[in-house]
Amino acid sequence: MAQYQPYPQHPGQPQYNYERPASQTDSLGSWMLAVFLMMIPIVGFIYLLVLAFGGTESIAKKNYARATLLWMVILVVISIVIGVVMAIMGVTFFSYLDQSSTSVNY
Repeated sequence: MAQYQPYPQHPGQPQYNYERPASQTDSLGSWMLAVFLMMIPIVGFIYLLVLAFGGTESIAKKNYARATLLWMVILVVISIVIGVVMAIMGVTFFSYLDQSSTSVNY
């Protein structure tokens, strides 16, 4: 059975460390500030856009902002669909009432 040797590392090739050091983790205070700013209606939306598209070094906050914006888009689309369906139902209902009131003979 042959033993495979690992690929040799070139001396000029940099070694990458993809893990963040413990000193760069997000603190409780930074999360408290982020959640507080997101609760303010217009400021929160702008803050989410800034976080999602490059305003932070924190990968966790960037991913959270992107997920929140995606949920906002999904909910806006669902709200528009429900509003259109309700408007069509209302027009149908009132046209039915109009037809039934004009067809009654006394």
